[in-house]
Amino acid sequence: MGHIQKAPKGEIAIENNKGRIRLRWRYNGKRYPLSLPYAYSPENMHYATIKVAEIELDMMKGCFDTSLEKYKPQKPKPVALLPEKKTLPPNPVVTSLHELSDKFKDWTKNIRNINIDHSVDYYGLYRVLVRWVNIPLGEIAGTMNVENWSVSTYNRRLNMLSAFLSWLKDSGIITSNPLLHVSSRRTKGQDKQQKKNERRIPLQEREIFDFLEAMRLDTYCHKCSPVKHSFYYTFLKFIFLTGVRNAEAVGLRVRHINFDLNTVEISEAFARTNKGTHHAARISKDTKAGNVRYLPMTDELKELLLKQVHSKNPDDFVFPSPKGLSIDDRMLQRRVIKPVLVQLKFGNRDLYVARHCFGTRAVQQGMALTDVAYLMGHTTIKTAINNYVDVSRPAVALPKTALKSSDNLKKVANGDV
Repeated sequence: MGHIQKAPKGEIAIENNKGRIRLRWRYNGKRYPLSLPYAYSPENMHYATIKVAEIELDMMKGCFDTSLEKYKPQKPKPVALLPEKKTLPPNPVVTSLHELSDKFKDWTKNIRNINIDHSVDYYGLYRVLVRWVNIPLGEIAGTMNVENWSVSTYNRRLNMLSAFLSWLKDSGIITSNPLLHVSSRRTKGQDKQQKKNERRIPLQEREIFDFLEAMRLDTYCHKCSPVKHSFYYTFLKFIFLTGVRNAEAVGLRVRHINFDLNTVEISEAFARTNKGTHHAARISKDTKAGNVRYLPMTDELKELLLKQVHSKNPDDFVFPSPKGLSIDDRMLQRRVIKPVLVQLKFGNRDLYVARHCFGTRAVQQGMALTDVAYLMGHTTIKTAINNYVDVSRPAVALPKTALKSSDNLKKVANGDV
């Protein structure tokens, strides 16, 4: 159901009430609701606007019917003499998957209240529907199975498509949801945890040091390069030290740094959109989990940030690009990070590996999982467990216990141990 917005006094709001159109308004200090027997869809909006115009006209004339009987849709009178006709259900309006693309955009905007141009997931699925030309609606499950998608991508798109098709069914556009009983996928193999992304396998401590030193000293930077690698040294070191997400580091502003409290506020991100990763394509938004966290500032981090925010305004980026805009992390990955890692023979890793290095390092050093989850902006410790706790390594010992003999059992019972 879409979000309900309160209409200004005297105006009538058109709402989605469990998939059906409902009108709500105030008149002379009293609230009035009126349900219409039409599915909440773009195709049926004209019924609602006609009814709104009728009610508003009566309110202006002063002949508003407070019982609402005048405005209720008239039910057709049954004809007793004519035999009841049995009609077959109408054929669905939509028969091929690519015909759903425009309706998917309407559903995303009007029902999910999401700007499809700012959502990688929804825009990606929209492009998939456009690509599925002349594929019958009934073959959608089989079509999804032959796509080369990861388990997480398959499950995410299955959930979105199933919700979308259920809305189409309720709107009368299709007769059934062919994905209603399709189950999510599970990973196969020795363990059922998510498959690790090789580009995000954590670097060792020495490898992190060597990488950052190569950046600081411009070891592999071309002598004719207009922007030296060392320009990005503080940005990269900040991410390795804090484990923040790329967009959170890109969008960090001077006002988020508090040297009196020695904290770094992570409350927003300057996120990429489907239009690209350059400054003009990005938008300011909440963090991925929608939470705010405060990172304690170490001496090393404080020294780094003091130099970075010197003589800047509160709304300035802490880590601007060479042109004073936001850093394009995708171009940074392609033109700087990847070539340096290849030269160091560390493999093809992406910038997000810094976050995985932080989480793994925190767990290995014995930090409580609740603290790890907070510092990394997770809503639960489950994400930290799935990504940073390695249970494949053989245990070297059993946990210690005082129960070594029957005598010790008696001491435990007596409270002596």
